[in-house]
Amino acid sequence: MNLVDIPILAILAAVIALIIRGMLRGTIRTCDTTSCSGNCGSCGSKCSTPHLKLSREQIAQLDALTEQAKEVRS
Repeated sequence: MNLVDIPILAILAAVIALIIRGMLRGTIRTCDTTSCSGNCGSCGSKCSTPHLKLSREQIAQLDALTEQAKEVRS
């Protein structure tokens, strides 16, 4: 081994350790195609989770519940 190899291997080991630490802490996320994981925007792909479509009656009920919740908080 040359003297140049030791710092290069040390830097490589440090980068790998930082990546593993980031993945364990959740600061580095992977792009999983089977689940959204809350990070689909950075993946550049659509989530497989369907969007909710509410009828007009359901929207009116939701608005009424939202108003009730605001009144309770006040």
